[in-house]
Amino acid sequence: MSISLYELFLALIIGQCVFLIFAIQYVPKKHTGANRSIQYLLVIYSFFLFERAMGDQFERDFLRLYGNIINTFYLFIGPLVYTYIRRLLFYKNGNYQLAYYHYLPALLYLVYCFFHIYTYDSIKDLSSYFNTLLFCNDVIFFVFISAYLFRSNRLLNYYKKNEEQELSFNQTIIKYIEITLIGLWVYMFFWLLGIVERFVVKLPIDIRMIWDISCLIFGIQIYIVGFYNLKHPEIFKIRFPSNNENIPKRKNLLDESEIGKIQNLVDDFFKKKKGYLRPGLSLSILANEINITTNKLSWVLNNIYKKTFYELVNEYRVEDFSQRINENKHKEFTVVSIAFEVGFNSKSTFYKAFKEIKKMTPSEYIRKIESFNKRKKSINKKMLFYLF
Repeated sequence: MSISLYELFLALIIGQCVFLIFAIQYVPKKHTGANRSIQYLLVIYSFFLFERAMGDQFERDFLRLYGNIINTFYLFIGPLVYTYIRRLLFYKNGNYQLAYYHYLPALLYLVYCFFHIYTYDSIKDLSSYFNTLLFCNDVIFFVFISAYLFRSNRLLNYYKKNEEQELSFNQTIIKYIEITLIGLWVYMFFWLLGIVERFVVKLPIDIRMIWDISCLIFGIQIYIVGFYNLKHPEIFKIRFPSNNENIPKRKNLLDESEIGKIQNLVDDFFKKKKGYLRPGLSLSILANEINITTNKLSWVLNNIYKKTFYELVNEYRVEDFSQRINENKHKEFTVVSIAFEVGFNSKSTFYKAFKEIKKMTPSEYIRKIESFNKRKKSINKKMLFYLF
């Protein structure tokens, strides 16, 4: 039995996939629930790639009879992707489960697969039957997976929108999730091309080429998932809104005395205790430090301070950084090291926050301060000259 270069490539990706399925469970147990979801996804990817690699080795009747069973796994991709993102980005969602009815289509399809096997010998026009079956399969799977990708995109957009309400820094997790979802959307695009090519109109790109590209997309995704999960950076999560969470919208949530008390606690935390120096500071950590609920703290920040958590914390950090520049600390230490000392946990977050607050880059600010100090020295020298 000869093996083509393409089949060897698929075998290598399957090997990588199987390695990750077992390796992920040995990384630090920070995101156990999310890891389980990604392991299940990798199992599905493995089945898909195995089918592509070994499909030609099976008899046509065997594939027609039992091949649909493997297709059942496609109906798990959408729910698992959504569950993975939900568990990864939101705290208290580590063991989040979708309701059973989200998996009901997979169960119904599996029942159909057994019915298909049972009635296979009685089918008279196999060609017409399989044409209809393949078309229905492709359309149903495309719509079902795409629906969950839309939900996953909404979930990510909510996280991006509310991250600054609860965190004082930016994370690489967003880029990772974005790349993962983009990869799946590209895969769905080629899936749609496959439907058009097979059942609507012949395209310049052959269906086998479409399948090969789809495998390549899965292969790239597997390596991205492997790199990120084995590297396993710490992920700071935010709250997922409950259906009855209307506290932030109420204007009369707190009376003036309680508002004043919370303001004093917040100001004391930042001004006296310099809590902004903590790189991993988040809304939930601050709420715990000053012993109030995150909802009350968020309400005060939004309605009294008129700032997001990100804006408030980084204003203190940028002010501390500026003070150190005024004291010429940049002549002893690098700009980035000073930024880390005042609480920033990444160069990109520092530059972004500094420019938003000061309306200039750190290097422009340093040049401005040095120019001001030179003029100040020059004026002082002239005054001394005239005095003496």
